[in-house]
Amino acid sequence: MARIVVKMGELEVSDRAGDILTAILGSCVGVLIYDAGAGRAGMAHVMLPERIDPNASLDKRGKYAIPAVKELYREMLGRGSKPAALAAKLSGGARMFSDNNLQNIGERNLEMVRYALGKLGIKVVAERTGGFKGRNVSVDVATGRMKVRDADGKEEII
Repeated sequence: MARIVVKMGELEVSDRAGDILTAILGSCVGVLIYDAGAGRAGMAHVMLPERIDPNASLDKRGKYAIPAVKELYREMLGRGSKPAALAAKLSGGARMFSDNNLQNIGERNLEMVRYALGKLGIKVVAERTGGFKGRNVSVDVATGRMKVRDADGKEEII
């Protein structure tokens, strides 16, 4: 059993029973793709909706929404999951800054993640997103159950 921290801009996949994927999210979006039948789950910690600068580094596989979702999908299939067995859960995407100049990165992240999942035919079965506070998430790899704790300490399993 291991606790696997999914850092900003990264993604992790596991199929070891007992592993827990965790992330702390604000405007970033935690994208969970899981295959409950296989006991396999992966999470991307999406930082930005898209890459504006074509010269920007792609060294972090989970940094941008569409490439992150595609890479997570590839990893799940590469470990033996079938597309029809995959489902998604989302968390994060909060509006952490009141400054309008930031154009609500959280909502834009969610829009792009939903778009990418839709293009791959992956249904979002649950989400705890938006709002104005950060969240701490942990995922049981074996079941795909996501525990979401908000900044006020309220916990919910989705």
